[in-house]
Amino acid sequence: MAMVMTMTKTVSITEAKNKLTQLVREVERGLEVTITKDERPAAILISWDEYAAMKRRLAAARLRELRDELEGSGLDAAKIYRESRKQLEERS
Repeated sequence: MAMVMTMTKTVSITEAKNKLTQLVREVERGLEVTITKDERPAAILISWDEYAAMKRRLAAARLRELRDELEGSGLDAAKIYRESRKQLEERS
């Protein structure tokens, strides 16, 4: 997986409130903004595209974990599906 270096900027929460429109524009151009509260990181402002990509990566990682758990459990996914389907049809 390729790593992309992202430019970062750190601003206080007060500055973020005052410059939100400007910060959003900068984030849309690829900047990552760390927002601090009492000089400690409190939040990150990232682009929607970066957020969506992160969510996809997390979902894919979780699916791999679930697949590994299923493979290690000795359960047969196709058999479970057939039995679940049969039970649902019997209820109808």
